[in-house]
Amino acid sequence: MTIVLEEKLGFFIIFAVLYGLIFINYIDIASSGLNYGYHLWLILMYFLPFIGFSIFNLKNLKLTIGLGLITSLMNDLFYNVIRYLIGIHINLSSYYYLWLVPQNVALFHLNLGFAIIPVTSWMMAFSIYIRIALVYVLLKDWKYWKYHCIICKHPIAYAVKNQRKAKV
Repeated sequence: MTIVLEEKLGFFIIFAVLYGLIFINYIDIASSGLNYGYHLWLILMYFLPFIGFSIFNLKNLKLTIGLGLITSLMNDLFYNVIRYLIGIHINLSSYYYLWLVPQNVALFHLNLGFAIIPVTSWMMAFSIYIRIALVYVLLKDWKYWKYHCIICKHPIAYAVKNQRKAKV
């Protein structure tokens, strides 16, 4: 990743979170999701704001994929929370139980246009956990995660980090 992008990684992560929470969830709530190829279009929308990073430099492909996956996680993890906040009352505990604890319960139909796939609870839970791991793997080498994360600003973590520097 280029130095310019590395310096702005925190901004890009915040943008990906807000883009997924606000824009993507709004689209998902406002549309029925039954349109031909809706979920394929939605997947494209996850990555669209970040594609430019990779078009101009293929070394930024990890960044593009990582930020797109963050956006998709914001959609899947907070879709019903946003619905609840705008007045569509649902049981959030059962929502999270179905989406995060693998079961053999049908959740929705994934409409890719060329195929419609029934998505079960275990499939959704597995995809969420895989995406979290992929985001970590794709973005783990960047200084933002190592030196600018919230936990690293804790006084003990700061002392440990500085102690390692002193020994080297």
